[in-house]
Amino acid sequence: MKKIWLLVWGLYSWVFLHAIETIEKAPTNVEDRDKAPHLLLLAGIQGDEPGGFNATNLFLMHYSVLKGLVEVVPVLNKPSMLRNHRGLYGDMNRKFAALDKNDPEYPTIQEIKSLIAKPNIDAVLHLHDGGGYYRPIYIDATLNPKRWGNCFIIDQDEVKGAKFPNLLAFANNTIESINAHLLHPIEEYHLKNTRTAQGDTEMQKALTFYAINQKKSAFANEASKELPLASRVFYHLQAIEGLLNQLNIPFKRDFELNPNSVHALINDKSLWAKISSLPKMPLFNLRPKLNHFPLPNNTKIPQIPIESNAYIVGLVKNKQEVFLKYGNKLMTRLSPFYIEFDHSLEEVKMQIDNKDQMVKIGSVVEVKESFYIHAMDNIRANVIGFSVSNESKPNEAGYTIRFKDFQKRFSLDKQERIYRIEFYKNNTFSGMILVKFV
Repeated sequence: MKKIWLLVWGLYSWVFLHAIETIEKAPTNVEDRDKAPHLLLLAGIQGDEPGGFNATNLFLMHYSVLKGLVEVVPVLNKPSMLRNHRGLYGDMNRKFAALDKNDPEYPTIQEIKSLIAKPNIDAVLHLHDGGGYYRPIYIDATLNPKRWGNCFIIDQDEVKGAKFPNLLAFANNTIESINAHLLHPIEEYHLKNTRTAQGDTEMQKALTFYAINQKKSAFANEASKELPLASRVFYHLQAIEGLLNQLNIPFKRDFELNPNSVHALINDKSLWAKISSLPKMPLFNLRPKLNHFPLPNNTKIPQIPIESNAYIVGLVKNKQEVFLKYGNKLMTRLSPFYIEFDHSLEEVKMQIDNKDQMVKIGSVVEVKESFYIHAMDNIRANVIGFSVSNESKPNEAGYTIRFKDFQKRFSLDKQERIYRIEFYKNNTFSGMILVKFV
């Protein structure tokens, strides 16, 4: 299933915000949705905590919910995630009490509040990455009560009026489940009850305290920042599974849960991104920089749609370049060529390995030996990395082109197998096709 992230401009022209939308993990049979509770799963309220939003990403990609419903917001603060920043406009997790309506994130906070307050939501799980390792008594600078890593958090023992009021029992049972799968003894999980209502003014501004005031059973899971990413995600997924079992929401996953498999899935070479109407590009093994890359003019970068089979992919401007990000990871830097996009060209006649075929604009074609682009009226083909003239606007239709004819530094990928064919109509960009030599 394709996913589309679209960052939209809200009330503030000087800051980009994205609409908060949940992605449902629901049973195939609609009737089974109401045969188990509904959980709201959230991550990425701080943009520099990749364990959480990589965990929600893998949950969306590799888990199935058999009864009930899990609504997921994989990353609450995508603008901050794309810049690897805790919070571009302050700590978003301290904005759920009183908040000035002029705060740039005010509309986003209201959307999150609305999601939490939905009548069908029974419980909320909020994922974080925290420093050190929480311990109820002081041991050393890394293990002490002021640390947040590897703990399961509640604001109070119970929530009267909630469908599942006994937070303490749910938390302890989930912790027991996590600790049954510890990788190392130091990583043992503990309960952290912040007893927020008893005077913790900072936690009273947080998302989970807002949730319990809406009569929702709210929990937070912290994975330690001392751990590598795969281990953080491993513990977050253990927490998700532990709580799902407590809520009697049956599920299945399509992989064995261990750090090695988690690492492999995070770095899955089959992941792709599709920018606007351009072809799908592999997320991994792109060249560090792609020059003269066409992007639509008169369109702010946050407004350019991007599709992916991952849920934490986006574009962000950095000075004169545009970064393609996967979570916090920089996948490539685009040196943009801003131009008007014309969508009138739908397909191109090409000869692929001596066989004529119609190739759709925006597609990827595999080539074994050679390809040939048939000439078109008023359309110019520019095969990036192939040159037969020194013209500034060459037309490279009508040539049989082989792998050996390319200047390899112009490839899209580090393996030097994928190349761009760009089509132009007068001064407009008519689309792109990628050729992949196999």
